[in-house]
Amino acid sequence: METKFDIAMMVKVAQMYYINGMKQDEIAREVQISRALVSMILTEAKEVGIVEINIRNPLLNEDFLSSEFKTLFGLKKCLIIPTAVQDPNTLRKLVAQRAIDLFNEEVRSQYTVGIAWGRTCYEFVSYYRANNVASDVSIIPLIGGSNQNAPYFQLNEMVRLFAEKMNAVPYFMHAPALTSSVEEKEMFVKSASMQPIIEKWSGVDIVVSGIGTLPNSSNIDRETYIGEFEIYRQLEKKEAVGDICARYFNINGEFIKDDFSYDRVISIPVENLKSAGKVICAASGKEKVHSILGALRTGVMSAFIADEQTAKAVLKLHKTLG
Repeated sequence: METKFDIAMMVKVAQMYYINGMKQDEIAREVQISRALVSMILTEAKEVGIVEINIRNPLLNEDFLSSEFKTLFGLKKCLIIPTAVQDPNTLRKLVAQRAIDLFNEEVRSQYTVGIAWGRTCYEFVSYYRANNVASDVSIIPLIGGSNQNAPYFQLNEMVRLFAEKMNAVPYFMHAPALTSSVEEKEMFVKSASMQPIIEKWSGVDIVVSGIGTLPNSSNIDRETYIGEFEIYRQLEKKEAVGDICARYFNINGEFIKDDFSYDRVISIPVENLKSAGKVICAASGKEKVHSILGALRTGVMSAFIADEQTAKAVLKLHKTLG
Protein backbone atom coordinates (compact mmCIF):
# COMPACT_ATOMS: atom_id res chain seq x y z
CA MET A 1 0.00 0.00 0.00
CA GLU A 2 1.23 3.47 -0.89
CA THR A 3 1.42 5.92 1.98
CA LYS A 4 2.77 9.40 2.54
CA PHE A 5 4.74 8.28 5.57
CA ASP A 6 6.90 5.31 6.44
CA ILE A 7 4.69 2.48 7.77
CA ALA A 8 7.05 1.67 10.63
CA MET A 9 6.94 5.33 11.68
CA MET A 10 3.13 5.36 11.55
CA VAL A 11 2.91 2.21 13.69
CA LYS A 12 5.39 3.60 16.21
CA VAL A 13 3.62 6.98 16.52
CA ALA A 14 0.20 5.31 16.73
CA GLN A 15 1.36 2.99 19.52
CA MET A 16 2.86 5.89 21.46
CA TYR A 17 -0.36 7.91 21.13
CA TYR A 18 -3.13 5.31 21.44
CA ILE A 19 -1.50 2.63 23.60
CA ASN A 20 1.07 4.48 25.69
CA GLY A 21 -1.17 7.52 26.11
CA MET A 22 1.55 10.01 25.18
CA LYS A 23 0.62 13.54 24.11
CA GLN A 24 1.46 14.69 20.61
CA ASP A 25 4.02 17.18 21.93
CA GLU A 26 5.78 14.36 23.83
CA ILE A 27 5.82 12.15 20.73
CA ALA A 28 7.21 14.99 18.63
CA ARG A 29 10.09 15.50 21.05
CA GLU A 30 10.88 11.79 21.28
CA VAL A 31 10.93 11.05 17.55
CA GLN A 32 12.32 14.52 16.75
CA ILE A 33 9.63 15.73 14.37
CA SER A 34 7.16 18.59 14.56
CA ARG A 35 3.86 18.32 16.40
CA ALA A 36 2.02 19.09 13.13
CA LEU A 37 3.75 16.13 11.50
CA VAL A 38 2.69 13.84 14.36
CA SER A 39 -0.92 14.89 13.79
CA MET A 40 -0.61 14.19 10.05
CA ILE A 41 0.93 10.76 10.71
CA LEU A 42 -1.92 9.82 13.06
CA THR A 43 -4.49 10.91 10.48
CA GLU A 44 -2.76 8.85 7.79
CA ALA A 45 -2.59 5.83 10.11
CA LYS A 46 -6.40 5.93 10.46
CA GLU A 47 -6.98 6.46 6.75
CA VAL A 48 -4.90 3.45 5.67
CA GLY A 49 -6.33 1.16 8.36
CA ILE A 50 -3.32 0.88 10.68
CA VAL A 51 -5.50 2.40 13.39
CA GLU A 52 -9.13 1.40 13.83
CA ILE A 53 -11.28 3.17 16.42
CA ASN A 54 -14.13 1.14 17.86
CA ILE A 55 -16.54 2.93 20.21
CA ARG A 56 -18.21 0.55 22.65
CA ASN A 57 -21.46 2.21 23.66
CA PRO A 58 -22.53 1.09 27.16
CA LEU A 59 -26.08 2.20 26.34
CA LEU A 60 -26.37 -0.63 23.83
CA ASN A 61 -26.72 -4.35 24.48
CA GLU A 62 -24.66 -7.37 23.47
CA ASP A 63 -27.59 -9.22 21.91
CA PHE A 64 -25.79 -12.53 21.31
CA LEU A 65 -24.56 -12.80 24.90
CA SER A 66 -27.93 -11.68 26.24
CA SER A 67 -29.74 -14.36 24.25
CA GLU A 68 -27.34 -17.01 25.52
CA PHE A 69 -27.97 -15.98 29.13
CA LYS A 70 -31.74 -16.01 28.62
CA THR A 71 -31.62 -19.48 27.09
CA LEU A 72 -29.25 -21.00 29.66
CA PHE A 73 -30.81 -19.53 32.79
CA GLY A 74 -34.46 -18.98 31.87
CA LEU A 75 -34.29 -15.19 32.08
CA LYS A 76 -37.05 -13.04 30.66
CA LYS A 77 -34.73 -10.07 30.15
CA CYS A 78 -30.98 -9.65 30.08
CA LEU A 79 -28.78 -6.63 29.40
CA ILE A 80 -25.08 -7.19 28.77
CA ILE A 81 -23.22 -3.88 28.54
CA PRO A 82 -20.55 -3.70 25.81
CA THR A 83 -17.57 -2.15 27.56
CA ALA A 84 -13.91 -2.90 28.18
CA VAL A 85 -13.90 -0.82 31.38
CA GLN A 86 -12.25 -2.62 34.30
CA ASP A 87 -12.59 -0.09 37.12
CA PRO A 88 -15.03 -1.60 39.68
CA ASN A 89 -16.66 1.72 40.60
CA THR A 90 -17.25 2.68 36.97
CA LEU A 91 -18.66 -0.75 36.14
CA ARG A 92 -20.98 -0.58 39.12
CA LYS A 93 -22.35 2.77 37.96
CA LEU A 94 -22.86 1.47 34.41
CA VAL A 95 -24.85 -1.61 35.45
CA ALA A 96 -26.86 0.42 37.98
CA GLN A 97 -27.85 2.95 35.34
CA ARG A 98 -28.95 0.23 32.93
CA ALA A 99 -30.89 -1.40 35.77
CA ILE A 100 -32.72 1.92 36.17
CA ASP A 101 -33.73 1.84 32.50
CA LEU A 102 -35.03 -1.70 32.83
CA PHE A 103 -36.84 -0.95 36.09
CA ASN A 104 -38.61 2.04 34.56
CA GLU A 105 -39.81 -0.18 31.72
CA GLU A 106 -41.25 -2.72 34.15
CA VAL A 107 -42.73 -0.68 37.02
CA ARG A 108 -46.47 0.00 37.02
CA SER A 109 -48.89 1.97 39.18
CA GLN A 110 -49.83 0.40 42.52
CA TYR A 111 -46.78 -1.86 42.45
CA THR A 112 -44.88 -2.89 45.56
CA VAL A 113 -41.16 -2.49 44.95
CA GLY A 114 -38.56 -4.13 47.18
CA ILE A 115 -34.99 -2.85 47.36
CA ALA A 116 -31.94 -4.59 48.82
CA TRP A 117 -28.79 -3.07 50.24
CA GLY A 118 -25.27 -3.09 48.77
CA ARG A 119 -23.09 -0.92 46.56
CA THR A 120 -24.96 -1.62 43.32
CA CYS A 121 -28.36 -0.90 44.84
CA TYR A 122 -26.96 2.25 46.41
CA GLU A 123 -25.80 3.45 42.98
CA PHE A 124 -29.22 2.49 41.58
CA VAL A 125 -31.01 4.67 44.12
CA SER A 126 -28.47 7.50 43.87
CA TYR A 127 -28.79 7.80 40.08
CA TYR A 128 -32.47 6.96 39.87
CA ARG A 129 -34.73 9.25 37.85
CA ALA A 130 -38.43 8.43 37.60
CA ASN A 131 -40.20 8.32 34.26
CA ASN A 132 -43.37 9.67 35.94
CA VAL A 133 -45.51 6.84 34.56
CA ALA A 134 -46.18 4.82 37.71
CA SER A 135 -48.17 6.18 40.66
CA ASP A 136 -49.28 4.89 44.05
CA VAL A 137 -46.11 2.77 44.35
CA SER A 138 -44.89 1.34 47.67
CA ILE A 139 -41.15 1.01 48.40
CA ILE A 140 -40.14 -1.60 50.98
CA PRO A 141 -36.80 -2.77 52.42
CA LEU A 142 -35.95 -6.42 51.88
CA ILE A 143 -33.38 -6.78 54.66
CA GLY A 144 -33.22 -5.63 58.27
CA GLY A 145 -30.94 -2.92 59.61
CA SER A 146 -27.16 -2.95 59.83
CA ASN A 147 -24.62 -1.65 62.32
CA GLN A 148 -22.37 -0.61 59.43
CA ASN A 149 -21.72 3.07 58.79
CA ALA A 150 -21.33 2.67 55.02
CA PRO A 151 -24.27 4.38 53.24
CA TYR A 152 -24.94 1.34 51.07
CA PHE A 153 -25.93 -0.60 54.21
CA GLN A 154 -28.35 2.07 55.44
CA LEU A 155 -31.39 0.54 53.78
CA ASN A 156 -34.09 2.66 55.43
CA GLU A 157 -32.39 5.79 54.12
CA MET A 158 -32.14 4.23 50.66
CA VAL A 159 -35.86 3.43 50.80
CA ARG A 160 -36.64 7.01 51.85
CA LEU A 161 -34.62 8.50 48.98
CA PHE A 162 -35.98 6.05 46.41
CA ALA A 163 -39.57 6.75 47.47
CA GLU A 164 -38.95 10.48 47.37
CA LYS A 165 -37.69 10.26 43.79
CA MET A 166 -40.66 8.11 42.73
CA ASN A 167 -43.20 10.07 44.73
CA ALA A 168 -43.97 6.70 46.33
CA VAL A 169 -44.90 5.53 49.82
CA PRO A 170 -41.88 4.35 51.88
CA TYR A 171 -42.01 1.57 54.46
CA PHE A 172 -39.25 1.32 57.05
CA MET A 173 -37.98 -1.72 58.92
CA HIS A 174 -37.05 -1.30 62.59
CA ALA A 175 -35.34 -4.62 63.07
CA PRO A 176 -31.76 -5.92 62.64
CA ALA A 177 -30.62 -7.99 59.68
CA LEU A 178 -29.10 -10.54 62.03
CA THR A 179 -30.55 -11.50 65.41
CA SER A 180 -28.74 -13.28 68.23
CA SER A 181 -31.16 -16.23 68.19
CA VAL A 182 -34.19 -17.66 66.42
CA GLU A 183 -36.27 -16.59 69.43
CA GLU A 184 -35.14 -12.98 69.10
CA LYS A 185 -35.96 -13.05 65.40
CA GLU A 186 -39.47 -14.29 66.17
CA MET A 187 -39.94 -11.44 68.61
CA PHE A 188 -39.11 -8.87 65.92
CA VAL A 189 -41.09 -10.64 63.22
CA LYS A 190 -44.22 -10.70 65.38
CA SER A 191 -43.97 -6.99 66.26
CA ALA A 192 -46.67 -4.65 64.98
CA SER A 193 -44.14 -2.56 63.03
CA MET A 194 -42.98 -5.61 61.03
CA GLN A 195 -46.40 -6.85 59.98
CA PRO A 196 -46.91 -4.41 57.04
CA ILE A 197 -43.45 -5.31 55.72
CA ILE A 198 -44.02 -9.06 55.97
CA GLU A 199 -47.39 -8.71 54.30
CA LYS A 200 -45.85 -6.81 51.37
CA TRP A 201 -42.97 -9.29 51.09
CA SER A 202 -45.52 -11.96 50.21
CA GLY A 203 -46.84 -9.91 47.29
CA VAL A 204 -43.87 -7.89 46.06
CA ASP A 205 -44.13 -6.99 42.36
CA ILE A 206 -40.51 -6.01 41.64
CA VAL A 207 -37.34 -6.84 43.56
CA VAL A 208 -34.19 -4.81 42.86
CA SER A 209 -31.05 -6.45 44.19
CA GLY A 210 -27.36 -6.80 43.66
CA ILE A 211 -25.51 -10.10 44.04
CA GLY A 212 -23.33 -10.35 47.11
CA THR A 213 -20.08 -12.24 47.48
CA LEU A 214 -18.99 -14.31 50.45
CA PRO A 215 -16.16 -12.53 52.29
CA ASN A 216 -13.15 -14.55 53.34
CA SER A 217 -13.74 -15.26 57.03
CA SER A 218 -9.98 -15.23 57.72
CA ASN A 219 -9.64 -11.66 56.46
CA ILE A 220 -13.00 -9.90 56.63
CA ASP A 221 -13.08 -6.19 55.86
CA ARG A 222 -15.45 -4.24 58.11
CA GLU A 223 -17.01 -2.80 54.95
CA THR A 224 -17.98 -6.22 53.58
CA TYR A 225 -19.55 -8.17 56.43
CA ILE A 226 -22.62 -8.07 58.59
CA GLY A 227 -22.83 -9.63 62.02
CA GLU A 228 -20.59 -12.35 63.37
CA PHE A 229 -17.41 -13.76 61.86
CA GLU A 230 -18.58 -17.26 62.74
CA ILE A 231 -21.45 -17.01 60.27
CA TYR A 232 -19.01 -16.73 57.38
CA ARG A 233 -16.97 -19.67 58.65
CA GLN A 234 -20.13 -21.76 58.70
CA LEU A 235 -21.17 -20.55 55.25
CA GLU A 236 -17.73 -21.40 53.87
CA LYS A 237 -18.09 -24.94 55.23
CA LYS A 238 -21.41 -25.19 53.41
CA GLU A 239 -19.70 -23.97 50.21
CA ALA A 240 -21.69 -20.75 49.90
CA VAL A 241 -20.58 -18.48 47.05
CA GLY A 242 -22.89 -15.48 47.34
CA ASP A 243 -26.25 -14.06 48.32
CA ILE A 244 -29.35 -12.29 47.10
CA CYS A 245 -30.99 -10.19 49.82
CA ALA A 246 -28.83 -11.89 52.50
CA ARG A 247 -30.05 -15.34 51.42
CA TYR A 248 -26.93 -17.40 50.67
CA PHE A 249 -26.56 -20.09 48.01
CA ASN A 250 -23.90 -22.44 46.64
CA ILE A 251 -22.50 -22.63 43.11
CA ASN A 252 -25.34 -24.94 42.08
CA GLY A 253 -27.92 -22.34 43.05
CA GLU A 254 -29.12 -24.20 46.13
CA PHE A 255 -30.09 -21.90 49.00
CA ILE A 256 -28.44 -22.70 52.31
CA LYS A 257 -31.10 -22.99 55.01
CA ASP A 258 -30.09 -23.58 58.61
CA ASP A 259 -30.67 -22.05 62.02
CA PHE A 260 -27.27 -20.36 61.97
CA SER A 261 -27.15 -18.42 58.71
CA TYR A 262 -30.79 -18.44 57.58
CA ASP A 263 -33.25 -18.67 60.45
CA ARG A 264 -31.65 -15.83 62.39
CA VAL A 265 -31.65 -13.41 59.45
CA ILE A 266 -34.52 -10.96 59.01
CA SER A 267 -34.84 -10.71 55.26
CA ILE A 268 -37.36 -11.54 52.58
CA PRO A 269 -37.76 -15.36 52.58
CA VAL A 270 -36.58 -17.35 49.59
CA GLU A 271 -40.16 -18.46 48.94
CA ASN A 272 -41.22 -14.82 48.53
CA LEU A 273 -38.29 -14.14 46.21
CA LYS A 274 -39.35 -17.05 44.04
CA SER A 275 -42.96 -15.88 43.93
CA ALA A 276 -42.14 -12.21 43.27
CA GLY A 277 -43.47 -10.77 40.03
CA LYS A 278 -40.05 -9.69 38.76
CA VAL A 279 -36.58 -9.98 40.28
CA ILE A 280 -33.99 -7.65 38.74
CA CYS A 281 -30.38 -8.38 39.68
CA ALA A 282 -27.40 -6.28 38.59
CA ALA A 283 -23.77 -7.19 39.19
CA SER A 284 -20.31 -6.58 37.77
CA GLY A 285 -16.66 -7.41 38.34
CA LYS A 286 -14.49 -10.51 38.10
CA GLU A 287 -14.63 -11.06 41.87
CA LYS A 288 -18.35 -11.81 41.52
CA VAL A 289 -18.19 -14.45 38.79
CA HIS A 290 -18.86 -17.43 41.11
CA SER A 291 -21.53 -15.49 43.00
CA ILE A 292 -23.30 -14.51 39.78
CA LEU A 293 -23.30 -18.05 38.43
CA GLY A 294 -24.75 -19.39 41.68
CA ALA A 295 -27.39 -16.64 41.67
CA LEU A 296 -28.40 -17.39 38.08
CA ARG A 297 -28.75 -21.07 38.93
CA THR A 298 -31.17 -20.37 41.79
CA GLY A 299 -33.84 -19.62 39.23
CA VAL A 300 -34.95 -16.63 41.30
CA MET A 301 -34.12 -13.77 38.96
CA SER A 302 -36.15 -12.84 35.91
CA ALA A 303 -33.85 -10.06 34.69
CA PHE A 304 -30.05 -9.75 34.82
CA ILE A 305 -27.71 -6.84 34.04
CA ALA A 306 -23.93 -7.13 33.83
CA ASP A 307 -20.92 -5.87 31.89
CA GLU A 308 -19.56 -7.81 28.94
CA GLN A 309 -16.30 -9.04 30.49
CA THR A 310 -18.01 -10.30 33.63
CA ALA A 311 -20.72 -11.99 31.56
CA LYS A 312 -18.15 -13.81 29.42
CA ALA A 313 -16.32 -15.01 32.53
CA VAL A 314 -19.61 -16.31 34.00
CA LEU A 315 -20.40 -18.26 30.80
CA LYS A 316 -16.88 -19.70 30.75
CA LEU A 317 -17.23 -20.87 34.36
CA HIS A 318 -20.68 -22.32 33.66
CA LYS A 319 -19.34 -24.35 30.74
CA THR A 320 -16.29 -25.45 32.73
CA LEU A 321 -18.33 -26.69 35.68
CA GLY A 322 -21.02 -28.20 33.45
